Amino acid sequence: MTSPLAGRQILVVDDERAIAAQVARALEHAGASCVTAHSGREGLEQLERGGFDLLVTDVEMPGASGYDLLDAALRLPEPPAVIILASPGEAAGAAAALERGADGYVVKPFQPAQVEREAAVAAELRSMRQALAAVAVQRQTGPVLVVLGEVINAAERADPFRVGFSSRTARLAGALAAPLGIDSERVVLAARVHDVGMLAVPPTELQRGELARQTQHLIRVHPTLGARWVERLGADRAIVAAVAAHQERYDGNGYPGALAGADIPPIARALGTAAAISAMCGARPWRERRDPADVISELNQGRETQFGSAEVDAAVEVLRLRPDLLA
Repeated sequence: MTSPLAGRQILVVDDERAIAAQVARALEHAGASCVTAHSGREGLEQLERGGFDLLVTDVEMPGASGYDLLDAALRLPEPPAVIILASPGEAAGAAAALERGADGYVVKPFQPAQVEREAAVAAELRSMRQALAAVAVQRQTGPVLVVLGEVINAAERADPFRVGFSSRTARLAGALAAPLGIDSERVVLAARVHDVGMLAVPPTELQRGELARQTQHLIRVHPTLGARWVERLGADRAIVAAVAAHQERYDGNGYPGALAGADIPPIARALGTAAAISAMCGARPWRERRDPADVISELNQGRETQFGSAEVDAAVEVLRLRPDLLA
């Protein structure tokens, strides 16, 4: 199978020559052609020449920062995808770079395979953005997100504990739409792509007994990362908001924004409930899958804490009528 990086032109910028070389080797092993630069100023000069599909850049460098390179990249007529390389102390700032338009980030120290995976995802998303721009009609956004959903399904098959998760979530979300009075088409589409930010997390990391700190951080920012990606693919505000807020909790103890109650968009509350149910009935390394009765019990225990009462009532009724949705 051909790598998504095959034939891509990539600019790697890091003032630590060993790290720049390490990243370039990993990406060239996947079929890309890399140019390296070792200061922010040199990186800006290379960017101005154009022709890059992807920029991988460090944050703190002499001459210009990685954020300066990000801003410069986004001003180009055909912007490359951008991945930020951040030191552990810069992780929060790197997450903020997603709000400025970055497609992803990797926290140092990292494994070369992690950079390769993140780069492949970013390259695929850039190709989708280009396809959407080429047809230049909003109605094409839905099909593009459906294709993205298939990419997510394929990625989930690499993890025996996540296989089918997003498809099951979409079925559950669609069933909750009518009793909650929300748009069925939007919530199903949001459910298909809601976990796209998890593509930044290597499957092997999710199967570890104790997650590394950088993996925990990636998991906590995956809703923000996913929302940024689907927004740049042309998704409407309701879908972007649902993806961004699907890990919020009714009591305000969720993430990434600690939203509570009615501050969480209705479509996000429905999606979060569907995703939680989907997770409950899937096996995990530390437990077996739960049956419908156990899921209903968990929902009632989470009433007014993890879930709103309306979402619990709707989900319980749906599961009593359609336990097959958990398959």
